[in-house]
Amino acid sequence: MSFSLTRQNIVARILCTTAAAWLLCANPVHAHNVWLEPDARGGYVMQFGGHEGKTETFDPAKLQRVHAYDLRGREVACDVKTVKGGIRVKPDTRAALIAVELDNGYFSSTRPEGEMLPLPMDKNPGAVRGVHARKFHKTVVQWGAVLQKPLGQMFEVVPQQGLAPHAGQPLRLQVLLNGKPQAGVRLSWGESGAPTMTDAQGLALMTPMAGNNTLQAIWREAVQGDAKTTENSYEYLLRFAVH
Repeated sequence: MSFSLTRQNIVARILCTTAAAWLLCANPVHAHNVWLEPDARGGYVMQFGGHEGKTETFDPAKLQRVHAYDLRGREVACDVKTVKGGIRVKPDTRAALIAVELDNGYFSSTRPEGEMLPLPMDKNPGAVRGVHARKFHKTVVQWGAVLQKPLGQMFEVVPQQGLAPHAGQPLRLQVLLNGKPQAGVRLSWGESGAPTMTDAQGLALMTPMAGNNTLQAIWREAVQGDAKTTENSYEYLLRFAVH
């Protein structure tokens, strides 16, 4: 029994030195995300938050891009307005895919596991840990060839098929960071789903269920030589329905 426990501890320490398991040890599921919720008028209301089902307000200035694309990948009009309670997005009727990018800014703490303040490290005296948090999202309106095309997001989840997925059948996806396949990215259905890691080509298989599916992707990387932060955080939500 003692040998088994010692061996488990050793294995755990070894795993936590790898990129994929480091993500698990860092407990990345407690993350904020950005996504779109359909409204009754044919548009969408932008949401932020998500941990334990809670949403929060956010500074509209943090929103970087909202783009809509038709089935062939051509950009179409997308009206974005600040309204009471948040931001409303109304894409062109030809839209098959809507993509969102949000820079949530810098956070830092004077303790390794302490409370984070919304300041870069160089503006927080005594800070020993910093995070630069970026959020990304895609809402699938209609499946087509556009889903297989990278849109150029800094951190991006790209389905490897244009046909609508079926419930209970694996869906292959690729995760890109700065346009290149990224290994060790944590994927899950929502924040509480069992994790799957991308392989050396940034690929993974995930099996959707009937109804609305929310795929979460998280990648954290250490940063050296930056006075503002010690870590970059990338979080993604891909949302689609399976009929």
